Formats: sequence, structure tokens, C-alpha cells
Amino acid sequence: MDDLVHSHITDLDTLVNMIKLSFSFADGADMIALCDHLYNHASQKYQELQLYKARKKPIQLIHNKRPLVYYYGYSHLMKGMAFQKQGKYEAARDCIEKYAELGWFNGLDQQGEAEVEYYRHAAKANLYALDILSGHAEVLQEYVQFLQDNPEELLPGLLSIVEGAYRHDYPLETILQSFAEQIDDFKYLEEPVNVSYYFRFCYQLALYYIKQQQVTAALDYILQSLMLSDTLGMEHEHEFRKCTAIFEIFRTQATATQQDQYITILKGVLKDEKIDFTVSVAQSV
Repeated sequence: MDDLVHSHITDLDTLVNMIKLSFSFADGADMIALCDHLYNHASQKYQELQLYKARKKPIQLIHNKRPLVYYYGYSHLMKGMAFQKQGKYEAARDCIEKYAELGWFNGLDQQGEAEVEYYRHAAKANLYALDILSGHAEVLQEYVQFLQDNPEELLPGLLSIVEGAYRHDYPLETILQSFAEQIDDFKYLEEPVNVSYYFRFCYQLALYYIKQQQVTAALDYILQSLMLSDTLGMEHEHEFRKCTAIFEIFRTQATATQQDQYITILKGVLKDEKIDFTVSVAQSV
């Protein structure tokens, strides 16, 4: 979606929903543009409110679901997440600085103060993630303790740790074992953003195990990634191709069960084609 289309959308809640939908896309450019658009409109409304107060004019009601500070913070939070996905860690840090402390926002009520505290907490979590991704192994145990204390951060946090382990060779097995039960529950997630996180977690874990020359474990996670990318739809077609390529490269090392699962997934992709697979199997034999 281009900026011209974005420019016609002024409702803050609509923009938030569009950003959430764009989060799972491989290319974060559209998400960044939407975040900028949300920031511009939230800032404009904030400035208008300050002007009304300064001139002691009646304040026009703003019909949003959340306090205005939420949208201001959300624009920077999600823009930072997009930069993080692109590997632009310094740009992501700049975004974190903009929502880490929003107490300066005028007109905060109790709900607004709660939003400020939420972004303060999110900034702490996301700074940990950037440190891990940037190779700062010294914060790893501190980050693990943070995730144990804040289970709502666990899935994106473990994704950052796994990606960091793949890039910087962190020890990973003990961490995965300590969260084994929670990781097993990830497969039951349904909310699109969480499913997208889980797909990336499985894919990064497969890459990690390939690097560790643990091919059987890697292919288990590639199969899980294939199923998830098919579930997520067309926006993950590129990821589906990458997972298929990895499986094909290591196919000779796959177990019989893994090969059967792979064929079942591929047949599921072709379910609308009404192909009689028993005929093709008979002919090949």
C-alpha cells in the first residue's frame, strides 16, 4: 500500500489495526509508512488539544478507543519492531528512545498513566532484545530472568534469543529446556501476530540446529514452519519457498516420518486442485 492510500486514512484506531495486519508481512516498508502516518495524526491531534487549552477554548472530543498517548507510543513501538525485523538495530533503538518515557505528555488521566507505564516496560523488553541480537552475551541471563518474570514477553523474547544464538553462537539448550512447557503451548496460539512470531521462532530455531549440524531437529522445525506459513497465507509465500528449499537440500537426511509429513503438507497446499495422488504414486512405482 502506498503513501497516497495512507493519506486518506485519519482514524487512529483504523491505522492501529492496519499496522497489526501488516506486522506479519515480510517487507516492513509498508508497516513503517503506516507507523509514520499514525504518528503524524496523533501528533496533530495532540497539538490541537494543547492549542485549545492554551486559548481556553472548549476542547473537541476525540473519539478514540484509547488515550492519545497510546497512539503516539504505538507508532514508535511498531516502527521499532519493523526496523528490528530488518536488522536495522540502531534505527530500532532510536524508536525505543521515543516511547521509553512518555510522562511528559500533557493531560494524562489514570488510563493515560497506565499507557505510559506499559511503554516504559515495553522499552525495557525491546532493549534487551536488541542487545541480544547485537551480540551482547553478557545480558543473556538477565534477559532470561526478565522473561521468567514477564511471561507475556516470552514468545518475542525467545525469538530474539534464538536469532541471537544463531548469529552469535550463544548457548541455547539450557534456555530452551527451562521454557519447554511454554514453548510446547505456542502451537495453540491463534492471534495472527503471535502465529507470525511463532513461525519466525520455528524458522530461526531450524537455522540454529542446521548450524549445530543437528539436521533431524532442524527438519522438525522446518516442517512446523511450513505448516505455519501455509496457515498464514499468501503474505508468507516467500517464507514457504525458503522452508521448502531447506527441506529439499537436507531431504536425504530426513527420517521416514519427516518425509511423510513433508508430502502431507505439500498435498495440503494442492488440496484445491483435486489431484488423485494415488494415480501418480502408482505410475511412479
